[in-house]
Amino acid sequence: MFGRIVKESFLRRRGRKVIAIASVALGTAVATAMLAVAVGVGDKVNHELRSYGANIEAVPRERTVAVTAGGFSYQAASSSQYINESDLPNLKSIFWTNNILAFAPFLTVPVKIDTEGAEGAEPVDAPLIGTWFDHEVTLENGKGFETGVKQVSPFWKIDGRAPAEGQCLIGARLAASLNRRAGDHIEIDCQGTGGARKTQSLAISGVLSTGSDEDRGVVAPLAAVQHLSGMEGKVDRVEISALTNPEDDLARRDPSTLSPSEQERFSCTPYPRSVASDVEKALPGATARPVMRISETEGVLLSRVNTMLVLAAIAALGAAVLGVASTMMTSVLERKSEIGLLKAIGASNLGVTALFLAESALVGLAGGLVGLVAGYGLTELISNTVFGSGVPLSGALAPVVLGIAMAVAFAGSAVPLRTALKFRPSIVLKG
Repeated sequence: MFGRIVKESFLRRRGRKVIAIASVALGTAVATAMLAVAVGVGDKVNHELRSYGANIEAVPRERTVAVTAGGFSYQAASSSQYINESDLPNLKSIFWTNNILAFAPFLTVPVKIDTEGAEGAEPVDAPLIGTWFDHEVTLENGKGFETGVKQVSPFWKIDGRAPAEGQCLIGARLAASLNRRAGDHIEIDCQGTGGARKTQSLAISGVLSTGSDEDRGVVAPLAAVQHLSGMEGKVDRVEISALTNPEDDLARRDPSTLSPSEQERFSCTPYPRSVASDVEKALPGATARPVMRISETEGVLLSRVNTMLVLAAIAALGAAVLGVASTMMTSVLERKSEIGLLKAIGASNLGVTALFLAESALVGLAGGLVGLVAGYGLTELISNTVFGSGVPLSGALAPVVLGIAMAVAFAGSAVPLRTALKFRPSIVLKG
């Protein structure tokens, strides 16, 4: 009998139920999309931020006091104060190997540049920076891995082309002061490790703009700078681009104060410091540290994005509740006589409540299923529009969304149900 009453209510009032189902479906569709994007947005934002440079830097552990000139730090020539270039492939054999997206070594040495043909006769002091531009590294498994500043720092802008052997890039500011451009040559004078001075002429293949200290220097292939300075196989800095999780309260704590379970969670989560710790194991004699301006930006940005998504989901669900409430209230007012008759023939408030909750459950279930399908489609649309690729859709999201849809339907029915329970048969059926 109870099931028949619920069935007849749906069949006779299909228009009202369709509106209620549509309200729930719309709210749950938006909520599904926001939750799915929030779950997958971490890696997407992380990938996007990688275009702004490395988030981990490795430097030699044993260093003397640095001398800074022109925005660059120079060290005394000592083998203990450099990282071995031959150790760099080890970065793709650490525990977080899949999180290491790219890396680029650097070697910076002070040089003098001949200013012949430019204003002033005295040579100009400038940093000569050696690095990999687009380099293939052979890993332990024999496979090749493409890396270099092209992958680590895609924001570098080159007016020309990347340098080949015997060529270099000149920083935009230095090029302006020396009145040099692509196609010109510059004479580099460098003092090697043994004290002997070496001079080399390099062709300018392009003008480099980074918005940083490289704009005041000369950038050349790493091997050429190593040979010119007499430091073959040595680098003084490695920039690493890695996928990491933003630091939370656990990551900021002293590792020595963590419990065994917290230690396990810390070591199994790709926090910047966890990845940096493994980088140190791969590069003997090096100290790795997160680039805090990048790591902090990731955390702040993800927090704000997730907050925005949650607020959007709450707003959509709130609108759905109001839509269900409006539809159900209209239905209750139309069914005053029916409700009064049910009470007159012995139906209790519990029976009336069960009737409306059953209808609400059906509305929530139908709206949730429709909203779930529409939400997955909306997720793909948002992800492909904003990030250029889809986000992984978790099956665990389905029961959560259906539960939310049921809660929306019940919340929207609360006020109409309370109104229905106040109806008095003697007054409703009068006349």
